[in-house]
Amino acid sequence: MGSGTDHPKEWDARVASIAEFVEDERQLMFDHPVAVDFLTPAQYTDASTADARDDTDDDRTELARYAAELRALGVVSGPLDLVAAYRQMADGGSLAFFDPRTKRISVRGTTMTEGLQVTLAHELTHALQDQHFDLGQVADHDGDSSAATVFRALVEGDAMRVESNYRSTQLNPGEQDAYDQEYQRELTASAAATDDVPAFLLATFGAPYALGQPLVALLFNQGGNRAVDRALTKPPRTEEAIFDPTSYLSDEGRKPLDLGFEDDRELFDTGPVGATSWYLILAERIDPKVAFEAARGWNGDDFAAFERDGITCVRLGFIGDQTRDEDEMGAAIDQWVEAMPGGEARRRNIDGHPGIEACDPGEDVDMALTGRSDTSLYLPSLWGSLVAEAAPTLGIDGARCMAREVVDHLTYEQIADPDGNTLNSDGFQTVLQDAVAACDDA
Repeated sequence: MGSGTDHPKEWDARVASIAEFVEDERQLMFDHPVAVDFLTPAQYTDASTADARDDTDDDRTELARYAAELRALGVVSGPLDLVAAYRQMADGGSLAFFDPRTKRISVRGTTMTEGLQVTLAHELTHALQDQHFDLGQVADHDGDSSAATVFRALVEGDAMRVESNYRSTQLNPGEQDAYDQEYQRELTASAAATDDVPAFLLATFGAPYALGQPLVALLFNQGGNRAVDRALTKPPRTEEAIFDPTSYLSDEGRKPLDLGFEDDRELFDTGPVGATSWYLILAERIDPKVAFEAARGWNGDDFAAFERDGITCVRLGFIGDQTRDEDEMGAAIDQWVEAMPGGEARRRNIDGHPGIEACDPGEDVDMALTGRSDTSLYLPSLWGSLVAEAAPTLGIDGARCMAREVVDHLTYEQIADPDGNTLNSDGFQTVLQDAVAACDDA
């Protein structure tokens, strides 16, 4: 293993055919082969956690403030070691990664199993993306976390599409059965490795994967690989593109908001919230379907963290597409405030728009977490998949109409069923057909 960016002259024989499949699937050619490091579990842990922050005073202060912000928003409870959580997600929550700096792929495992083949199809797609679109953009958006998140979602959604196609076309039935068994073992191991990571952090870590795939499916359905290439070249800059992919087609943007702070107030964390984060915050406390409908009306926002009497507080405001969207968000915030323990959160009118102001209740307060963040991504993922499938034939309005009809006919428990019993049923196919018929003229 090396840490430089020199590339091999030839592909490792174990991955050459997978690289060829990726080229064919993406209709792009590698400029040169990429090094693949097959690592033992211990070596992989060292490699995947190498980017964890140094334990400096500045790091500890910043992370303590962020933990306090998360408690203020009611998505974590008690003391929180963020460095440990990030390490657990990077290590236990992944099977492989491509590093855009070293231009190498690191894989957990030294035996070429069916699962490793599929994983390599995913990571080789990232290597191909980097050679054509520069994956360094993930961390280069002038501090705009939403822009970085949506670019990463495009990157992951594209790789998941290639991975899925590799699994379905390159593995024979026996190999697919072996893959399914291996995948379930890996899921169990990953869940155990990240068991004490707060569900909200797992959801934000998983959002680019869960929501990126529907966005890429919509783009591919509209214009094939070239449409995906155009999005990677000029990516959307707001998370709304992954929360409701049709917003990308209608070129919706983000409106900024004046949070109303005095000029001399020190703000130590500022920026956009994003529709996805609004949804995850609300869904932790209230009916996720109510939270989803409120967040889907997003048209802009702003966020800031500050101190009041030595306590970390947050203020965030929401701009809706229309007045009724702001009314829905205001009602959702009222429900959220009522469900929040600690008495440190309230609804606030911000520049004429609904918003939240909340302060850290402290590490000793039990925030009575529901843990719904762990499953709430199922709902926007289903929505995105529905509109991606319907948009080419029904158009934007028709696709949204169809998705709304389907979601309205299902309970949250049916949508979030990890075994997919409802979504794989004949009854669900009837719901889909009825929704398409109802929205065909939308």
